[in-house]
Amino acid sequence: MTTVTEEPAAAGPTAARGVAKLLALRTAAPDTVVPQQSAFDAYYREVYRDVPKAEEIFRGSGVSQRHMAWDPRTAYTDGFPTIKPRMAAWEENVLAMSRTTVGGVLEDAADELRERIGTFVMASCTGYAGPTPDILLAKEFELRQDLRRTFIGHMGCNAAFNVLKTAFDALAARPGELVLAGSAEVCSVHHRPEFTAEQAVVNALFGDAGAMTLLGADDGGPGPVFLGTHTETHPETTHAMSWHIEDLAFRMTLSPYVPFYLAESIEPFVKRLLAPHGLDVGDVQHWGVHPGGPKIIDFVGEKLDLTPEQLAPSRAVLAENGNCSSATILLILDRILRTSRPAPGERAVLMAFGPGLTMESALVRF
Repeated sequence: MTTVTEEPAAAGPTAARGVAKLLALRTAAPDTVVPQQSAFDAYYREVYRDVPKAEEIFRGSGVSQRHMAWDPRTAYTDGFPTIKPRMAAWEENVLAMSRTTVGGVLEDAADELRERIGTFVMASCTGYAGPTPDILLAKEFELRQDLRRTFIGHMGCNAAFNVLKTAFDALAARPGELVLAGSAEVCSVHHRPEFTAEQAVVNALFGDAGAMTLLGADDGGPGPVFLGTHTETHPETTHAMSWHIEDLAFRMTLSPYVPFYLAESIEPFVKRLLAPHGLDVGDVQHWGVHPGGPKIIDFVGEKLDLTPEQLAPSRAVLAENGNCSSATILLILDRILRTSRPAPGERAVLMAFGPGLTMESALVRF
């Protein structure tokens, strides 16, 4: 069974007014950069000494370095911490990264625009604390007292789309306001004493990062515009990806069959995103594919007949940052904007995948 959620759109490819305009985007990551091979040689080689092909797993991850709040080469020398210090590190680093990203997008906003920020939506699935980070950030940046806030937790790598869709709903209800929307993830605090091939894959992939957007209603002027989103949930594959809190850390399961499940579904999934806008795959110049691993990028690219250039932003983010959970797709959008330099009128499809198995996507016009 597949559950499908679509947003209405105008009939033609050029007639649709967007659901939101991207006014600003900023990203951040911890200062500590951990080279993949160095981390394996100094720490993971011994940890996974009984896992066949452990080094092959790390070398084949597509990751060359990661930004990590907890450098595994030093953070676990005295053993595995309990959940309390892990959550303290999560809160500290989410706030640090978000100070950079929120501060960055607010730098681009004049005082009158700041006063129009009426909603703040944020996601993180790597930790919990109350008050949630959005409350503390709203106080620190002196945002409005009547600010509407939503904090989204535990939804996984696709959570940025839930943040965006909540922001779009806010703009639909109150088109005169602006919305802060983003996420921050600290995956590095969840390395756990479980020495299996599955956990080697997890520890070869995940890094830390945050991203924040400032969104407003589409005024018809130039600039990136979100045209719509599309969601599908495939509950027959719920076993393939999971995220649970255990005594020492959060535990992620990640089936090696996830790329195959996605490969079976990706073509009709993308068609259902594009069809309401009168578009097909060939009408989209730029692609952001959440790099849950290199095989996911490979399989999606092959099924959709994408070029190496179209997949380059996803591969570059995987190589330089790793999989940063919900923040990753916004890192990829940032890279598309900075390096691909889309021409006015060109389009992008962004997509991410998470527990459920949930598939999320958004269509952007530049």
